Amino acid sequence: MGQWCFKKRAALVIVVISSLLLLLITAQAAASGHHPSSWSTLHQARKLLNTSTPPSSSSPPSPPGVGDVSTARMGPDGCSGEDVVVYQSSANPLPSGIPAYTVQIINVCSGGCTVYDVHVSCGDFASTELVDPAKFQRVSFNDCVVKGGGTLEPSETVSFQYSNSFSYQLSVASVACH
Repeated sequence: MGQWCFKKRAALVIVVISSLLLLLITAQAAASGHHPSSWSTLHQARKLLNTSTPPSSSSPPSPPGVGDVSTARMGPDGCSGEDVVVYQSSANPLPSGIPAYTVQIINVCSGGCTVYDVHVSCGDFASTELVDPAKFQRVSFNDCVVKGGGTLEPSETVSFQYSNSFSYQLSVASVACH
């Protein structure tokens, strides 16, 4: 039990430190007045932060299309699916023993862009405990919408917990920009 708690805490510490590192890099770059497209360090930080734990052998295989996100920009000040990241970590199990997971969906757009209509590839997402549909809701198989398609301001985070006997592989499928 102690080993499991240590791993859970270590994963949480890594996510928190990584998020703070990303915010620090973004703030320093913004203060220096450099254009977002020249922030190769930020791009590298994103790649480092956007790592997820490989699926366990008990997890179902990812459906086709999961993780297929275009990284092409829509113009010099545009955005892409790369500007929204999904982090997932284990949380304390429910009293019944069912595993729980914490999810954070963050707008990390370095140019200060507001995104909306964020869709996440989510398989057959379900939770034994209600997830607030104003935050995250499954629309159809492998299609979940964040905040009902509403806006995510720069650096905004949408957090929620779900519980199920296994975790779902969640990844950004599409975003739209203002």
